[in-house]
Order: sequence, then C-alpha cells, then structure tokens
Amino acid sequence: MLKKRILIISSIIVLLILIVLIEVIYFSRNFLKSNIYEIKNKTYYEVTLKPNTYFLNDKLESNNYYIASSIDTIDIYFNYYIKNKIKDNYSYNITATLKSYGDNGTKLIWTKDFILKEINNINQKEISIKENYNLDYQYYVNYVKAFQEYYNIKTETYLYVSLNINDQTNPCILLTIPINENIIEITMEDNTTLKNNTNNIILNKIIVFDFIVIVITLVICKILFNKNNILKEYNDIIITIQNEPNMNSNNTVYLTDLKDLITMAITNNINIFNYQNSYYIIIDNNHYVYILEK
Repeated sequence: MLKKRILIISSIIVLLILIVLIEVIYFSRNFLKSNIYEIKNKTYYEVTLKPNTYFLNDKLESNNYYIASSIDTIDIYFNYYIKNKIKDNYSYNITATLKSYGDNGTKLIWTKDFILKEINNINQKEISIKENYNLDYQYYVNYVKAFQEYYNIKTETYLYVSLNINDQTNPCILLTIPINENIIEITMEDNTTLKNNTNNIILNKIIVFDFIVIVITLVICKILFNKNNILKEYNDIIITIQNEPNMNSNNTVYLTDLKDLITMAITNNINIFNYQNSYYIIIDNNHYVYILEK
C-alpha cells in the first residue's frame, strides 16, 4: 500500500517536471526568440517663435518653458524604429486631440480629433517612421477660444499629439501641450513597454499554471499520506494481531472516518486492533471497524 502511494507521488513529480520542461522549451522557442523587440525612439521637438525683438533665436529647444503667445509652430521630428514586428503589414497615424476639462480639470466636457497624417498597409519587416510635422499652435489656441466664446465658458484645455501604430491601445509617442496657460511646458511620453508585453503575459500565465499544478500535487500528497501519519501518531494504542478476528455482522459498525475510531478508542481508554488493513475496537461487544483503503 505504501509502495503504491510512493509510486503515485513519484509519477506526479515526474509529470510535473516534464510539464515545466515543455513550457521552458516552448517559451524559449516561440517567444523569447521571436517576440523580443528592439525599439529606438529619437523623436524630439523644437518651438519656432513669431518674429520678435526679444529673443535672439527664432527656435527654442525642447524641455523648456515657453510664452504661449510667442509660439508660432511646434516642430515635431518623429523618428521611431521597431525591429521584429508582429504583423507583415503595419499602419500608423499622427493625431492631434483637443480635450477641454471643467471643474478644475476633473471632468472632460469636450474633445476634438484632428488626423494630421495617416499611412496604411506598409509592407516591411521592420517599422521605421520618420516624419516631420510643423504644428500650428495658434490654430488650436484660436479653435479653443472660439469654442469657449460660443458657449461662454472657461475650460482647462490640452492638445495631445500622438504617434499611433496599428491598433495599439496606447500611443507610442504622446506630446501634451497646454492651451489656456500663458506660460506652458510641453511634455513627451515614450511608451516602450511594447517590447515586453507579449512575453510578460505568456510568462505570467505559465507561472500561474505551474503554481496551480504544484498546489494540486501537494494536496494529493497530503491526502495520500494523511491517514498513515494519523496512524503513526497513535501507534502506542494500536495492537497488530496475526489472526483474523471473528466479528458478528449484527454487532459490527463500519466507520467512514479514521478519526472517529481513534476518538472512540481514546474516550473509552481502549486499544485499537489492527489486522491487515482493518482497524477496530470493541465496546460492549460491538465492533467498530474502519477499513483503510489500499
């Protein structure tokens, strides 16, 4: 009986090891090699000023503060590269989106999209986007002013310029440009999480699956060995006999839980007799029997 259970446990452990090995081989062949991305983003912007007598240069570099009324255009130089893309064809667009908020910027009350450029079905093994776009900042300022005057309201408004590839939820590049402020700061976000998303999702699923398999294995082991552990714990009150006991079926009660038999023996301060895989006690000429499954 014990040997049979050890064989079952050994088989489960071997099966678990095989599952893990298969997962490692599958993951390394299908994901680690094929879906690792190399992303290079060299996108930057400059701010071109209106003619004036105060600034020596008509262009200001990025990562500065700018006087909104002095801005003529925001010149964005998109330079985005992805090695080893998923699809054979890819599409991309550059979009400008106005969003106006009320209640101190907590509630979106109006949005407007402008497609600046859209390119579809490019058949290349790698994604390489190089685009220059001169954004007319004052055009959007006037657009928002017209909206506010029409409804006689004041809003907190931002212009979001994004580079979007295929049908991704998040843009690859996102510039946030305030509209209503006198002095503005332009921020640029670079979404580079694309290269690890696919692998992370698959790896997380494998980890969860392995965890479930391990838990099930431990539960099975506990079930198989729990009864033997109980018997070892109460070995001092168990007497093994060599001859099969003569039990009258009319006075025999078969128990389904070993713990019930042990509790009755302890309560009545009597021993448990063991013959092969049967354990029994005698109380008032009644036989209480538990049969340990093989």
